Amino acid sequence: MMATGHQVVGITFGVGALTLLPQLVPHADEPLSAVFFLGFVLFGSLLPDIDMPNSKLGHKFWRGLLTLFTLAFTIYLFVPRYLDLYREELKVFLMLLLPVLLMIRSHRKMTHSLLFVGMLIGYSWFIEEWLNIQWFYLSGLIIGVVSHLSADYLTKRGIPLVYPFSSKHKRFFITFRTGSAIEKAVVYSLVLWNIWYINLIF
Repeated sequence: MMATGHQVVGITFGVGALTLLPQLVPHADEPLSAVFFLGFVLFGSLLPDIDMPNSKLGHKFWRGLLTLFTLAFTIYLFVPRYLDLYREELKVFLMLLLPVLLMIRSHRKMTHSLLFVGMLIGYSWFIEEWLNIQWFYLSGLIIGVVSHLSADYLTKRGIPLVYPFSSKHKRFFITFRTGSAIEKAVVYSLVLWNIWYINLIF
């Protein structure tokens, strides 16, 4: 599915979680919290495609990562003492970045599997405990990732659900091609559904 479609599906999942799973997303009744939550959902809805350098999120991620490494290397060459000042912060950054770098090998592999979702849940729990980040926002990220996998599960190509145990792509019994007229019709229908549903509950 295209990036815009993934975002629409993500919003659909996010709004559904806010209204149907209040125990999963506390503070859902607070407008600002709901907006932040949906922001994390939108990010999560694009996250699995970070393994594609030419994807919307992947392009920005790799360009930003290259910028950071270039900056760090320049500092190391000319003013290495500054790296010692921020050694702990660099450890935290690398620790957060390491799982993403390890998972990225090729498109629709690790980041499109159930293992990725499981690892993300475990890693989110670790981040919540260590950095004291509210689970409310991390759950939005996970819901966004699940929405992405669900959308790609409906495409002709499918996804490798049980990777790395099997690279075979699984798909729903009704599928459509990425970027096809059917995908666009599904996306437009979800946009209308979201507008109607949001007006209904608010």
